[in-house]
Parts: sequence; C-alpha cells; structure tokens
Amino acid sequence: MTVQTNATTQLGIVAATPATHNEAGFAALTFVNVGEVVSIGEHGGTAALVTHSPLATRAVSKFKGSINYGSMPVAFGLDITDAGQVLLDAGALGASIDVDHSVKITYQDASVEYFQAKIMSYTRNPSTIDAIISGNSTFELVTSIIDA
Repeated sequence: MTVQTNATTQLGIVAATPATHNEAGFAALTFVNVGEVVSIGEHGGTAALVTHSPLATRAVSKFKGSINYGSMPVAFGLDITDAGQVLLDAGALGASIDVDHSVKITYQDASVEYFQAKIMSYTRNPSTIDAIISGNSTFELVTSIIDA
C-alpha cells in the first residue's frame, strides 16, 4: 500500500457482533453504509503508562498498562432518512443503545479496517445560513482494529 487520499472512503456499521474477531468473522456481516460522511477521525489503541520508581536507583522504570482502543469522531451531512444514520441514532440513544456495533471502513485502495465500537453520540448542528445541516457521532472502540 502507498499513500492515498480519503476520496471514496466509506463507513459501514451493523448492530451485530462477528462470530470471530478476525477478517472472516467481520466479512460475514452485512454492513450498512453511513451516508454523507465528510470526515472520519483518528482512531486506534493507546497503552496507559505505568511507572515504578525504586528509591535505591532513582530511575523511573516504564511499562505498558491497560490498552484503551480510543475514540473516533465521525462528521456527516445530516440525512435522517439515511439507513446508516438511522443506525447511528439507534445506537447512540435508541433501540440499540446497549449494543456493540461492528464497523467497517473501506479506503480508496479497497483496504478495509474492521472493529467493534459503542456509538456514544448522534448530534445535529444547524450552524449558519451558508452551511449544510450536519451531524456528528462519536464511536468508542471496544476492540482492536483488524486490517483486511
């Protein structure tokens, strides 16, 4: 893979858990694309820093602790009839509020990322006269990213 733009990137979701946490498990699911996505934010895991400072050595030892898979903001032009946005709304505060959603991001070169996330928000932003009515959603990743 080489560098590429985000043009043609698609974000798909489904309120389901794969049978296995690998490419085959996620690929067996039927994803619904979220329409009008304009940006997908930075995402991925970060380890907590654990330190140990023995008096005798004065040196700070550093270790990796728990892993937080991170958050991912998503911005879109609001379309309350879009099937993907309906799933975002249901996942944030609706019928699927307690369901972990499977997520698929497909890039320009057809490479794919899969992971599971909690949909934490689905907000609307009317903004100004010279702007599209937009929406935002925040995903909290609950699994590692699978590259396919």
